[in-house]
Amino acid sequence: MINNAQFRIIGRIGTINAQEKVTHISIASDRQVKEGNNWTIKSDWNTVTLFSDSLRKRFANPKVGKKGNQVIFEGTIQTNSYKKNGDKVYKTNLIAQDFDVLSFAKDSE
Repeated sequence: MINNAQFRIIGRIGTINAQEKVTHISIASDRQVKEGNNWTIKSDWNTVTLFSDSLRKRFANPKVGKKGNQVIFEGTIQTNSYKKNGDKVYKTNLIAQDFDVLSFAKDSE
């Protein structure tokens, strides 16, 4: 059996950085946090990476890859490290394997 780290994130699209062979999408998701006796909602920003040409083509549709759309991404978690200015930098990447649009931005207005 193969062991792998997987993720599922539901949130709203923030920024989209489409490059030649990869697309990075920032996703805002909410969580509840208890502060003293009160519960508040905090937003977390995560970046999801698309390498798959078919996913990138689907996401490039202006109606699908629109800021504010609520989406669900599923994929694998990969950790990497590299040297920068003599220091070792560690990074965790969320690599998408599939996604769906749950609601469109205009639906939430």
